[in-house]
Amino acid sequence: MPEEYNVTYRYLDSEADRKKLVEDIRRIRRTVLQTVETVPREKWYEPRYHNWSLAAMLGHLQAIDNLSLIQIKLALIGIRFPVPLGILNQFNDFTARIFRNRVVETTIHGIQKNEKRIADLIMYLPIDKFTAQVYHPPSNKYLTTEQAVQMLFYYHWQLHLQTMREVEGIYYEPPQGRDTSV
Repeated sequence: MPEEYNVTYRYLDSEADRKKLVEDIRRIRRTVLQTVETVPREKWYEPRYHNWSLAAMLGHLQAIDNLSLIQIKLALIGIRFPVPLGILNQFNDFTARIFRNRVVETTIHGIQKNEKRIADLIMYLPIDKFTAQVYHPPSNKYLTTEQAVQMLFYYHWQLHLQTMREVEGIYYEPPQGRDTSV
């Protein structure tokens, strides 16, 4: 993952703001799962994405979701620890090998199950907890909880979706609108 992120964080002060983020998270996940449908089943376990199989990529996303939920919940009770990027990279390499042949349907089920847990965290997190600090190894800094839920559950997925699309030759074309220039 890149060390520098060019992302725009949103404020999650209102219920509408939170619902919008939850919907964006659901949409990015559905888009990833739709991308899975474009990969022939016989290629699910071949190295495709920076030497990761589709099964490993999905397993990674699910594992990071689970670990991120734990990390955020620990930060909310005051347990904050910086995980060095080297250890994160070793963990990712290890999981890529472990998940290389994981049953894709099982991982998809786990990803779908996590959506509710993530949505509940976002929707019910008290505003006074938004400033709790969560360490983000790829950017080598602490993020607020408000930023961390966006980085870990949306932007992380967006980054991997981009990798998948590039490999699969899927490019996003923005909708064509009317030309309003005169």
